[in-house]
Amino acid sequence: MDSRRSSGIISLATGKLTAASRRHHIVETACREGYVSLERLVRELDVSSMTIHRDLRLLDSLGEVRRVRGGAVAPWMTTAS
Repeated sequence: MDSRRSSGIISLATGKLTAASRRHHIVETACREGYVSLERLVRELDVSSMTIHRDLRLLDSLGEVRRVRGGAVAPWMTTAS
């Protein structure tokens, strides 16, 4: 058995990342690269854009990332005025 499946990273029922793992990926990518696009997340995580929107809304409310048009940025990123 794939160790990712048995550790709860991948759902046994669907074969996809769990919500917690998906959100962890979003935060890690945004923090590592500064910005991650919605389209990229949809493609990489193989979920709908609405799922990513819900994840970004939750992560933004927790201060893990900051939502911006088209994706998310690391929470410490500032926007130019």
